[in-house]
Amino acid sequence: MFLSNVEIRRFIRGFIGLFLITIILLLGVSYINVNIIKDKVVENNQAILGQILAKNPDLESDIVDIITQGKSKENVELGKQVLNKYNYDSSINLKYEPIISSSIKDIFNVNILFVIIVFLLFLILTLCYFKKIYKDIKDMTDYVYHSSEGRNYEMKNRNQEGQIGLLKTELLKMTTILKEKVELLNAEKVFLNNTISDISHQLKTPMTSLIILNDLMYEDLPKETKIEFLDKIKSQLTRMEWLIKSMLKLSKVEAKVIDFKNEKVNINELIRKSVQPSLIPIELKNIDLTIFGNEEAYYNGDINWSTEALVNVIKNCVEHTPVNGSIKINFEQNPLYSEIVIKDSGEGIDKKDLPNVFKRFYKGKSSSKEDSVGIGLAMAKSIIESQHGDIYVKSEKNKGAEFHIIFHKTYSD
Repeated sequence: MFLSNVEIRRFIRGFIGLFLITIILLLGVSYINVNIIKDKVVENNQAILGQILAKNPDLESDIVDIITQGKSKENVELGKQVLNKYNYDSSINLKYEPIISSSIKDIFNVNILFVIIVFLLFLILTLCYFKKIYKDIKDMTDYVYHSSEGRNYEMKNRNQEGQIGLLKTELLKMTTILKEKVELLNAEKVFLNNTISDISHQLKTPMTSLIILNDLMYEDLPKETKIEFLDKIKSQLTRMEWLIKSMLKLSKVEAKVIDFKNEKVNINELIRKSVQPSLIPIELKNIDLTIFGNEEAYYNGDINWSTEALVNVIKNCVEHTPVNGSIKINFEQNPLYSEIVIKDSGEGIDKKDLPNVFKRFYKGKSSSKEDSVGIGLAMAKSIIESQHGDIYVKSEKNKGAEFHIIFHKTYSD
């Protein structure tokens, strides 16, 4: 649509206004034209009366009565017969009559003036219209210029209708998208910088230990001591390998460069697969593990990455569950979501630590593991949220921890 309803109404109102002004001017011009003709007729009658009375003064009352009171048919016929002798009738060429020609000239001048006034009105309206368009274009130009320079600028009449309004809306959408892209790029730079800083910080301690142990190996040490140092070096290297792999996985997930699969995943199968890496510690600590739920329950996601997430959650629960403790895993499904609940009987999480449990490299004040890095739960959270899921924990001190993992249903489920 070229013009909006508002612009059409404005155009109609302007046209009606201009039409009324034209009618008023036309009536005024007609009134002036009638007065010009009347003045010329009166002047002509005055000339005729003066000419006749100059030679026949006694006819004054008769002629005046005809001029002021009207004509009679007899006088009209008589006058017509007389004037016909001189070829003066309706077929006469008026340009040869001085009085009538003068009247036409005056009328013509008035009409020319009328045409000029109407033209000027149209010109003024056109200039006003284009002036408004120019203001809108200048406003949009200023907005684009200031936006490109990173300065805030409020565009005027942002909600107007019509093609100009649509153009302004599209400009606002475009600049908003560009700003979001720039912010996203800046956030990615910050994320990359923080990731590199985190990796370097976490590798600093084992690297220092490796350097010290390596230097000590050059000395003349007993074989048993060297074997002990080699075991420590191996342990530090294993820890560094795990840390680097975990950091790379977490960075990929948080940078959203992983293409997660969207397949039907059986939750019972997912849990059985996730428990496997922790079966030995569970057996060594004699932990009572129970798993129950609807074996047909499922969700749409990536079973391999979901296993990575659950392995970290279950591993955390096993580490904080005492000997002869218990871990319960139950799962269910409803039309809105599928939920997995993992509950342990450990020492629980301090209330002050709860908001930070899923942050990278966060270690609670009550954490008993010295070599804990604090990356497992952060990775689990990122993986689950990347698959339309949520994870949260409920806990009280000395009452265990309860992790809730929810996978929301989507239209493709």
